[in-house]
Amino acid sequence: MRHRASQEAADDNLLATLSSLESAVNYRDWILRLTHPYLAAPVLEVGAGRGTFSTFLAQAGSVTAIEPSERLAELLKSAVSAHADVTVVVGELADVPATPTHGSAVMFNVLEHIEDDGQALRQIHERLLPGSHLVIWVPAFQLLYSDFDRQVGHHRRYRVRGLKALAESSGFTVVRARYANAPGWLSWLVFCRILRANPVDGVLTRVFDRFLVPIISRVERVVRPPFGQSVFLVARKN
Repeated sequence: MRHRASQEAADDNLLATLSSLESAVNYRDWILRLTHPYLAAPVLEVGAGRGTFSTFLAQAGSVTAIEPSERLAELLKSAVSAHADVTVVVGELADVPATPTHGSAVMFNVLEHIEDDGQALRQIHERLLPGSHLVIWVPAFQLLYSDFDRQVGHHRRYRVRGLKALAESSGFTVVRARYANAPGWLSWLVFCRILRANPVDGVLTRVFDRFLVPIISRVERVVRPPFGQSVFLVARKN
């Protein structure tokens, strides 16, 4: 009963976060622009949530969208109902046949929710065709781990070096790895880590997304920051 209650609380917090991100269209499009060169169908989307990215990924072709939360999966099904090429799997990676049939895989703010992250990457590796890419976007720096991270079910935050090592030990070759959103690192440190504020604030999210994300994304195209709020990694199955 206690585990169920804690899971429901985590789902509530995660749902509030995902709802907030629905309005962060520049942030979403930034991630999609970085991901687009590595997408090939069939796409395996791990941890699809309520479908924030699913319909856009479907522009590359068919998508298998995995979501373990039954509550979020119902919202996901509704979001992709008009897209016959998106298949929703309510469950885990193990519920997708372990055969190399997918042309690419994505995990957007998902790997940090999985206790055994190495096993998850190995499972994805088994399901990708040779030459396919895995794209990962995760929160960065354990220093920034906050009450909010704990409330939404984050087991950890990552550094570039550690995430590269994890991908390589899971059978991948890393082709790109970098920090992203350097200003977000500072704002998270101040507001979430020090002040213990909840980042799920619609007004703050919209202001950051509308005015800052377009500038940050353009600058970081040419300037690779030495730190950031997130880590972006692309790995290939040889």
